[in-house]
Amino acid sequence: MPKITPPYDQISVLTSLILIGIVLFLIIRVPTWTLSAMPLGSPLTLHVSGNWLVTLILLGLACTGTDSVIRRHPRSQAGELSYTFVFWILPSLVTLLAGLLLPRAPSTQYWLMGLAIAATLISLVVAVEYRTADPTDPSYRLARLGLNLTAYLTALGLFTIIYTSKLRSLITATATLTTGTLLALDLLYDPQSPMRRHVLYACIIGLLLGESVWALNYWQVNSLTVGGLLLLLFYLTTGIAQQHFQQNLNRRTLIEFAIVGVIGVIILLRYSP
Repeated sequence: MPKITPPYDQISVLTSLILIGIVLFLIIRVPTWTLSAMPLGSPLTLHVSGNWLVTLILLGLACTGTDSVIRRHPRSQAGELSYTFVFWILPSLVTLLAGLLLPRAPSTQYWLMGLAIAATLISLVVAVEYRTADPTDPSYRLARLGLNLTAYLTALGLFTIIYTSKLRSLITATATLTTGTLLALDLLYDPQSPMRRHVLYACIIGLLLGESVWALNYWQVNSLTVGGLLLLLFYLTTGIAQQHFQQNLNRRTLIEFAIVGVIGVIILLRYSP
């Protein structure tokens, strides 16, 4: 069987376009629009800046670019990949995280360093996603492990940023629910199992995270601590779901997850700033 390599030329073009968009993110100044509404009987005011519009463009670029890369895979061309949109999730959320973090860089030096890290990470994620399109690929397990680690780190970053925004719970809970659902679907997806099963479990995990951040918004604590608690909940729920899919879920497994959860909470609360 010939070795299948990712289309690095296409990946480099995609990464370059995303980086150009991030740079324009900081140069172009677009007016801010104010939107007002009365959801649940209380006033809600949203300030939609031009930065958010640029971010949406970057997300669209990451999704379409990743899709075009995945569709060059032999399995996709043979019609064996039914849900290529799952491969968009992690590259787009990594792009979103980069777009949100880079403007917060304290100096030009850190911004340039962050830009280089973002370029490397986005390129690697898209290339590794290409590898995971074929479960029989010799590097599949290592590729999946790398994507899982990236998903957890991305979850920590986005959960922390969402909580730091200090917006109303209706906004932060919805954003956390959406982020958690998408990342859970990326972690749980298995081409050999029914898609709706994974979507159901991913939605349940996202709902738990959304409800949790709604409650945590009333707790005056460090943002990174809240991000860590949400990450811990995300890790436990996705881990239990994965064990269930693999038919390895039993009392011993649940006890192990419970111990990890208790130790994690103690560490986060004990050493929180």
